[in-house]
Formats: sequence, structure tokens, C-alpha cells
Amino acid sequence: MRITIPTLVLSLAVASSAYAAPTPVTHHLEKRNWITDKIKSLFEEVLTSMECDACVAALVGVKDVAWLNKNWALDAINDICPSLSKQSADVCSGLVYSQGPVILDSLLSADLTGGDGKFMCFQVLGICPAPAIDSGTLTFPKPKPANPVVPAPSGTLVDVVHLSDWHVDTQYVQGAEAACNKPLCCRKYADSPAVANRSASSWGDYNCDSPPKLGQNLLTYIPTVSSPSFAIMTGDVPPHDVWLESKTSVVPEEASAYNVMAGLNAKIYPTVGNHEAGPVNLFPTAASGGDLSWLYSSLADDWSRWLPADAVNSVKNYGAYTVSPQPGFRIISLNNNFCYTMNFYLYGHTSDYDPNGEIKWLITQLQAAEDAGERVWIIGHVGPSQTDCIQNWSALYYQVVQRYSPHVIAEQFFGHTHYDEFALYYGPGAKSAQNAIATAWIGPSVTPYTDLNPGFRVYKVDTKSWNVFDSLTYVADLNQAASWDASGSSPNWHLEYSARTAYGAFVPLNATAPLSASWWHSVTQAFETTPAAFQQYWSYRGKSAGRIAACAPGSACATEMICDLRAGKSSDACSSISFALKKREDEEAAGETEPRALYKRANDKPWNKKLCGTY
Repeated sequence: MRITIPTLVLSLAVASSAYAAPTPVTHHLEKRNWITDKIKSLFEEVLTSMECDACVAALVGVKDVAWLNKNWALDAINDICPSLSKQSADVCSGLVYSQGPVILDSLLSADLTGGDGKFMCFQVLGICPAPAIDSGTLTFPKPKPANPVVPAPSGTLVDVVHLSDWHVDTQYVQGAEAACNKPLCCRKYADSPAVANRSASSWGDYNCDSPPKLGQNLLTYIPTVSSPSFAIMTGDVPPHDVWLESKTSVVPEEASAYNVMAGLNAKIYPTVGNHEAGPVNLFPTAASGGDLSWLYSSLADDWSRWLPADAVNSVKNYGAYTVSPQPGFRIISLNNNFCYTMNFYLYGHTSDYDPNGEIKWLITQLQAAEDAGERVWIIGHVGPSQTDCIQNWSALYYQVVQRYSPHVIAEQFFGHTHYDEFALYYGPGAKSAQNAIATAWIGPSVTPYTDLNPGFRVYKVDTKSWNVFDSLTYVADLNQAASWDASGSSPNWHLEYSARTAYGAFVPLNATAPLSASWWHSVTQAFETTPAAFQQYWSYRGKSAGRIAACAPGSACATEMICDLRAGKSSDACSSISFALKKREDEEAAGETEPRALYKRANDKPWNKKLCGTY
């Protein structure tokens, strides 16, 4: 199905002329209905066929309407959203009118029939085939040393706490409906039932974000098991009310949350997540235009209690910074929302492979660290290994890791997925234990959203090599929340596992050796050959809640998950980008005429459910 720009524009012009009548209200309604029907038919074709050409045609059709009048396009999409997305009208309106203007601007700037349309349909919806990675080969200030040396460990270990995906919900209400018709529950909405079908406990629910008291309680527990040298926080503070997030909501939410985190009594080095922006996900670039200085200034103020003045100024400019907690050691905090697939600012200039020069800035910092003999941690929110990171950007980042590992980059830390995961990076050539050069730790979320236990992590880190020697993950069993309320007790925070102990049982390592990328690769091999090893990982991935879909050792699921663990760049991942809806083919759909009844949530791979996104 192909629709050219002139075709639909001409049709709209003819329609406008035909409707030129002395009754302006009727004229307006008829024209709006005509536009809505045209756009609806395009989107229904996408959902019915799941074909690339249909997706591009739908984007072209929306662009046609937006070229004449953006409000027509927004209103039309808002009209059809409830029937096609299965979201309530208020959620649709919130998303359409907050995300929509940026989407339309990007469509108007994009060359949809020249490749940009297929690119967007692949990266956002997974409908088109993956385009070729054409971001090219980076040039570095200096060649990689011929025989780079990783410093020997000092033998002295310190604790570092890893918090991620805080997602505190200040509107959480005990007793509210925990199984609601919104993307986020445990709130009192206008259409909430008078009596909840499933009442939210005061400590949280598997279908909701964290009530404030859960995060506060977590922070009081940490000192009982650790005296951290410092902590990292890999992004996402506001809740998943994605249709409501705005500047006026996220600024106080973030300020309040960081005030609470300050109670940890240790310096925290944060990074900016996709939910920090209001509207959610939207981080403008120099090419796109738009202003997010209010967010960077606000975060700079929130983080100034932990950062030196030069880092605070960097946050104000880039949303990123570098800091040296100890001599010979540096943390680089990236704002890698410039690779996030749901940042719709990125699609108007798809050949801008390094938006805002983040990769260039990273290289500058790493080269300075190499020259100074420093070890580096990179922290960010969206892991470049994840399919949520645009492939061209991820490929550039992978080159950077290859150039500066293992002698400069000691470790990397990300969040976003909410799961307990990791990803491996390799030198040129085979993916083997001998060729593994770097590890990216993907931290478990504080929020239980969705179907996870709340958790955090403590790393045992050497003070010279700055490599991780053990990873201790702590969780609370949220299925006991009702009993905590009934007894007046608090969450049963406890050690879920030590990575060194749990996986060392399958891949032994010397007591003086870190949890290296080479060792982790051997662990993934154990996942392939030893069912008990993979089942142990699968339980830990869901933070022992036992609520994520089963994934049998040796199955297609297990093969895909192990492949993803070895995929430091998103184009290597075996997980596919998938659309949220698909055409129903069951008997129940026979004879249905309403679009809402003809589509259902896609669940082809329930073991790999995305937990952090816009829809």
C-alpha cells in the first residue's frame, strides 16, 4: 500500500473545497471525520498486515495532514487512539498531545520515502527490516596502545551501592485499585471503582510504582548491610504516568526523591533517565531544536550536593558530567537518551549519528583519562546493548568501548530494563572468553513495576583496578506486602544472591580475580550447558518474584536471552523490537466490527516483556 504526499494532499484540498458550505460547524466536523477515517484506515492497514510499506504509508499519510494543519493530524490520531491502542481516552489524549507535536515535527523534517520512514518503522515498531548500520568508523585522537596494561588490584575492597529506576509515585494511595485500566495503577483516578477489586498495600504492588515509604525504607536498610564509599543512581525517578508527565510534575518529583536519597549519607553519582523529561522521553538535539535547559538546570541543582562545581556546570550544558571520586579513578555519566528509540526528536535527522556530540564528548573524556592513567566507570540509563538504543549510536559506542577497554574502562553500569541483567563487549573477532573485554552491569530496579520484587545492589570494588569483585543483590518479597500491613511490620529486605558465590559454583574463579568479562562469558556458556545455571539466572533476572514467564533451558527463549547477554551493541541482540498490538485471529474475533475488538496485545515472547516505555 503506497500513498504519495501529493495524492493525499490533493485529496485533502479537494475535500476542503467540497466542504466549503455556509455551515462552518458542520463543515468542520465533516472535514475532521473525513481526515480521521483516512488516517484510521492507514493505521488499520498497518495493524492488519504488519508490513513495512503499510507502516511507511501511514507515516506519509500523517505527514500529509500535518503539512496542511498539525492540529488536524493530532485530533485525528486522538480520535482513533482508544480503539486501536486499547488505552482509555484520557491516556490517549495525554500521550497524543504531549508526544504528538514532536512526532509531527520530525515527520515533517524526515525524508520518509527516502529511508527515514523505514528507519522509524523499524526502530520504534519493529515492522520494517533492520536498515544497514551506516554510522561509519570512528577516528580516535590516538591509536590504542599495542599492549595495554590493566592495573593489578590493590587487594582493598570498598562497597558501592547501585540504585536504578527509582520511579517513586507520590500519588500512590493505599487501598486504591491495583488492577486498573491505566498504564499505572494504585492511584485514585476519576473513573476508579468505589471499592477496589485488588487493593494496593501500603508498601507497593507488582502492578504499580514505588510508594514513597518503600524507597525511604530501603535507604534505612542499606546501612545495616553496607557502609558504601559512594553510590550510583542509573536514572528514572518519576513514575510511569507517561500520559501526564510534564515540566510541572517531574521537577518537584525529582527534587523530592533526591532529597530522600540524600539520607543515604554517601555521595551519589546519578545519571539522567528517559522519564526525567516532561513530556517523557523527549530530549531535543541541536539539530531538532527545542529547549530542555530547565531540566538540566533542575537536575544540576538536585545533584549539586554531591558534585563539584565543574560537573554541575556540565550537567547544565549537556545533562552529562565527569567526576573523580578518588585519585586515579573517574566516573563518566552519560545522557544517552540521545540513543533512545522513543525520543522522537531523533527521527527528523536520522543521519545525525551523534546527536549533541555525546560520543565525541565521551571520547574526549576517555582520552584524557588514558593520558592521565586513570581507570573509568561509565554510567548511563539506557544500555547501548538494549534494543531500545538506536543501532547507529550503539555501533559507535561499541567502537569506543573496544578502543578504551580493558585498560581504561573498568566497568559500565546502566538501568532502564528493571531486570537484573548484564551485557558483554568483545574485541574484534569471535565472541569468546579470551576476546571478552568489558562488562555492562544492568542494575535491578527499586520499583516493582511490573511483576518484580524491589531491589538494589552492592558491589565489592577494588580501589586500584576499580573492577567488581562481587555483586550482592538485595530484594524484598513484595508478595508479603499484605502481611506487613496486617502485622505493622516492614519489608523483609534480604540478600538475594552473591554473583561470585552463585555463578562461581558453575564457573570457579580464583579468590584474587575480579568478575571479569571473560568470566562472565564462561558463565553464559554454563547457561548453555547446565540447566541449573540458567534457571538460577532466570530467577535472579526477575528478582526472585517468580512472576516473569517461564524460560526453559535449551529453549528458543534461553537461546535468545544468552545471545542478548553477549550483545554489547543493540544490532547484535537476538531479541526483536515488537509492536504492542497484533491482529486477532481467534474465534472470538469472528464477526466483530469494532476495531477495539479486532486487536489484542502482542505476547509472542512473554519472557522478554518491556517494562519501561511510552505505551
